[in-house]
Amino acid sequence: MTERLLITGASSDLGYALARRLLSKDDQRSIIAHSFSGGSRILALREEYGERILPVQADFSDHGSVLSMINTIEEQFGVPQKIVHLPALRLAPERFTKFRIEHFRKDMSIQVEAPILLLKHFAAGMAKKPGARFVFVGSSCTHGMPPKFLSMYTIVKYAQLGLMRSAAADFASTHLTVNAVSPSMVETQFLSEMGETAVQMAAAANPQGRNATPEDVIGVIEFLLSSEAGFINGADLPITAGSIC
Repeated sequence: MTERLLITGASSDLGYALARRLLSKDDQRSIIAHSFSGGSRILALREEYGERILPVQADFSDHGSVLSMINTIEEQFGVPQKIVHLPALRLAPERFTKFRIEHFRKDMSIQVEAPILLLKHFAAGMAKKPGARFVFVGSSCTHGMPPKFLSMYTIVKYAQLGLMRSAAADFASTHLTVNAVSPSMVETQFLSEMGETAVQMAAAANPQGRNATPEDVIGVIEFLLSSEAGFINGADLPITAGSIC
């Protein structure tokens, strides 16, 4: 039976790498690949894997757009067995006195409200499917003292962590597990607004002297999606090379 897995943010560096890894290891798997507006990476995945890539589009800061995508998925593909949620606004340093409320609300919509809608519509159906999984990509900023000048991002990630654990508790007696991975700084396009000095300082502070790569993260996500992780629920796994345990 074909496994259908929804990756939100499939055109991101992490999403693209994860999709290729999962599809290369299981020719019975298809991926519902969400992006904001399609793009070259979704086309590249479609060219490489054909009809095993099922593209959908939505603006996750707009509830109506998310609900439209959900309806499309239900009508065309049915309830997915697994979901990985990746989207977020790009990381940018900001002093608390410069806190931008509208920017914060948009990121909350993308990182917290959109997955609430996904869980609200899909979780009950997923809970009946053996091996059902929902995986969030969180952040190491929710472990210990967070870094300075990232207050908006930190608040959103704590809210997302609360959502993950609440959903894990509610569905603990079912087939559905809900977990998260929390990497330290990952060198992707997500950091394009951070500034090179901040990125280099984060790398220098890490025990391995470097920041994480997408490959460091997607293997842990793959594990949480697997049957071997069936007894893990409500966990937030740090991927930090030991900088945070």
